[in-house]
Amino acid sequence: MSAFRHFDHYATPLGPDGTPYEYFERLRDEALAMPTPIGWSEAHGGFWVVAGWKESLAIHQNTTDFSNRAVTFPPYATPSGKPFMLSGQDEPEHKHYRRMVQAPFTRARAHAMLDRMRAIADMLVDRIIGKGRIDICEATDPMPGYAFTAIAGLSMDDASKYRRFVEAMVIGATDPERAAPTIREMGEHWSAVVRDRRLHPGEGLLNELIQAEYDGQRLNDEELLDFFTVLLLGGFDNTLRFLANAFYRMARDAPLRRQLAANAEMIPAAVDEFLRLDGPACTFREVVNDIAIGDVKMRAGQIAGLIHPVTNRDPRQFQDPDRFIADRKPNRHFAFGNGIHHCLGAYLAQIEAIAMIERFLARIPEFQLDPARKSRWVCGQVGGMHEVPIVFDRGP
Repeated sequence: MSAFRHFDHYATPLGPDGTPYEYFERLRDEALAMPTPIGWSEAHGGFWVVAGWKESLAIHQNTTDFSNRAVTFPPYATPSGKPFMLSGQDEPEHKHYRRMVQAPFTRARAHAMLDRMRAIADMLVDRIIGKGRIDICEATDPMPGYAFTAIAGLSMDDASKYRRFVEAMVIGATDPERAAPTIREMGEHWSAVVRDRRLHPGEGLLNELIQAEYDGQRLNDEELLDFFTVLLLGGFDNTLRFLANAFYRMARDAPLRRQLAANAEMIPAAVDEFLRLDGPACTFREVVNDIAIGDVKMRAGQIAGLIHPVTNRDPRQFQDPDRFIADRKPNRHFAFGNGIHHCLGAYLAQIEAIAMIERFLARIPEFQLDPARKSRWVCGQVGGMHEVPIVFDRGP
């Protein structure tokens, strides 16, 4: 099938609305019309494209025949050169480290941060509310960085530096030579931060992780670097692209925007629906053993791509799947994965999005796309809007 054969998450065709959503829907429709919604793509040396929700669930939950060591494809660059901590690990290594670090990432701990995230969101709105014309991506860009430093107990002055580190990791997937100097700088920076914090303990997530124990063991310096590499990538790139995608949808959908502005209590459920339809990430697995999924025979060593923006539109799981339903229930999307590798920072990401959308709509309830400038989508394993110019009436 041509839709499968030419699928490339780094080169998805964009529709009239500037997003690849129309393409994702067409791929899904073609996939569901076939005997099985899985097909082979020739991009990046070849990989399986999994377009069905049920088939994706089966792979998510099968940690025997599928390995997470290929969670990014092509692989992102990391300071240690090793697979990502947790997200790129298999059992029993994954379980060992997750038990060491999971305590600070509970739903209760995330919700306890909500007022702090609201304060950060208000600070960002303060910066732009008097302008009347902005790029929402630039306006919300500091949110993940400030949230990360607040949660970790680090200086907010370093937020832009951490953003640069994340950009280098993403660039490293396709241009490792260009990314290498910044990746080295990242490793040196984190080593210095950890050394200083061991000598001068403070508050926040970093201190908790340095002190965390499981079976009498603590994370060494290299393991801490690996773990914060994952936190940076998930906390920055995924959150930033998701916020941009959500605001792009609200800028084009006035009834939805006004509904949420008038009913702030609906925003948490709406964030879940934004995640389903506008979640930016797909993920990958390496086939460990020959296995049949959906009547497709996968061979050991091959790569399976779990294309969440497609599987989250599967009508076998979601009624009226292409329509945004703010209070959709149930909403078993894959934006944060599934099974033992469900995203550790999922609750924190949701709290950041709730706070940013809530405070923005409370103070700038009316806005629209800037007719004088174009929005811009950038493809990739984490695909999404990189420019969303909007206009609005200036406020105090």
